[in-house]
Amino acid sequence: MKIINLIEELQETQHYKMFQQQNTDSYFSAAFLILNLEDKTEQIQLDYFLPQTKQIAAFAHPWTEPKIHDDIISVKEGKTEPKKIEQMKHQTTEIKIDIDSLESECKKLIKENNSSIAPTKIITILKDDIWNLTCMDNMLGIVRIKINAISEELIDFNKGGLMDFMGIKKQ
Repeated sequence: MKIINLIEELQETQHYKMFQQQNTDSYFSAAFLILNLEDKTEQIQLDYFLPQTKQIAAFAHPWTEPKIHDDIISVKEGKTEPKKIEQMKHQTTEIKIDIDSLESECKKLIKENNSSIAPTKIITILKDDIWNLTCMDNMLGIVRIKINAISEELIDFNKGGLMDFMGIKKQ
């Protein structure tokens, strides 16, 4: 599966056509996916930015009417807080690492970075040409990976447990 194929599928729906008529300046800005490797299922959301209103229209697969959001959730030091949207860039669909290669790319990077987790879920965001991947296993092991979707360059790799990423400190 590829991002461009999902966008083309979405653009054929009546929901998108009606949305586009009312929001001619909107553009594809991000994708959010949850890949369940055990069940071989996925949840997919494509986000379109509306520059005039500074909102995001989120289309969920199977394609439904978009949900409009005024803010995004920011996570800092384990706390979530809403953050006003100022601007989002156009997200290109001409990427080298696409949805169909995320699982193998994650497993390759996990091995290369001497981590022992065997991911059962991959939560991922494609935004600003960067894949932000969170790989989880059934033992609460987590690996967070950032990859440039165009150049395939590894930007960041962090491993740990769920409690490490939630900001919970042992006393």
